[in-house]
Amino acid sequence: MLILPGRGEHPGTYRRLGQRLAADGYAVRAVRTPAALSEPKALAEPRALPEPEVLADAEALAGEFPAVTGPRVLLGADSGALHAWRFAAAHPGAVDALVLAGLPLEAGNPPPTDRDAELAARTACPVHRELLVTDDDFGWGSLADPVPAPPDRLPALPVLLLHGEADQVAPVAAVRLLAARHPRAATGVVRDGLHDVLNDQFHRSVAARLVLFLEEVGKGALLLPEPTEPARPTRARRAAPLHVSARLDYALRALSELIATDALPPNEPVRCEAIARARGIPLNSLVNLMGELRRAGLVRSQRGCEGGYWLARPAPEITITDVVRAVEGEVISLHADGPDTWLWHRLGQTVTAFLDGWTVREIAGGDGAGLTREAAL
Repeated sequence: MLILPGRGEHPGTYRRLGQRLAADGYAVRAVRTPAALSEPKALAEPRALPEPEVLADAEALAGEFPAVTGPRVLLGADSGALHAWRFAAAHPGAVDALVLAGLPLEAGNPPPTDRDAELAARTACPVHRELLVTDDDFGWGSLADPVPAPPDRLPALPVLLLHGEADQVAPVAAVRLLAARHPRAATGVVRDGLHDVLNDQFHRSVAARLVLFLEEVGKGALLLPEPTEPARPTRARRAAPLHVSARLDYALRALSELIATDALPPNEPVRCEAIARARGIPLNSLVNLMGELRRAGLVRSQRGCEGGYWLARPAPEITITDVVRAVEGEVISLHADGPDTWLWHRLGQTVTAFLDGWTVREIAGGDGAGLTREAAL
């Protein structure tokens, strides 16, 4: 990762972030923005170059990246975010991902006129405040400096937008509009966060979000949201006499996964975690359901490190009625007997006969997906 600091900042401003990312195994380097991008390495203090000259030298930027294999991620903060964005737009393929923090798309409050006001606008982290106060190289008052114009659109590569919700230097509204126009861009807006979001009071949470993004870019890691059972509409049972519960849906999904993985002896059993992840089932719900399926004789289990579940008998021999009775008890449940009881028992017999004609093998294979309602009946 290459870090481009913002107005008033220098590479040392991001020492804490760099150390945290390095502890997770990432190679990180911060450079002065924009001068060091095309300056010979022999010079300790590179001379400033006009931005067009910097943007024209893609090879110099590539040379600034740490000499390791893997995706090249360009991170910019404040004006550095605009420089990073402009570079990525001007040189497709020069970087593999982009992180834009505190992106100044529009001006907020008037620039602070003294150090106390600038500290209040930049960060609420007491440690970082103390570092800035004692930093002889920090450029106080630079938030009044102009910034380059942003490109027309984000580049076609992974982008993470990090921003403080309470940023008064660069209000978050414009960044949210940018994200809305580019749905593939990931965002991380920090509640009560200020302008220097990477060095603000919640810098650990921001660094964690950044690591998740780097893992996605570099290794394809992706955390799926935990599925939740949809809230049942009010008076759902009165509106829908034939109700398919989430429990039954999850049970059929789990059996479909066992079928897909050919979970029959002598093959290895499948763990609950793998089923939940593959089929989008809440793990706690799945554990309870698998116990009910085991007690009904539809699956078998094995304990221990190599444990898991497999089908107790071939999939073509397990009907949907078997699954319904395993997790729901009966196909039809009446709250009380009445003059219409016979009607609902007849409905139960009809539904049972229909479900007896379908097996979990056919459901898992989607064999009935193309049938019309009349043909299926």
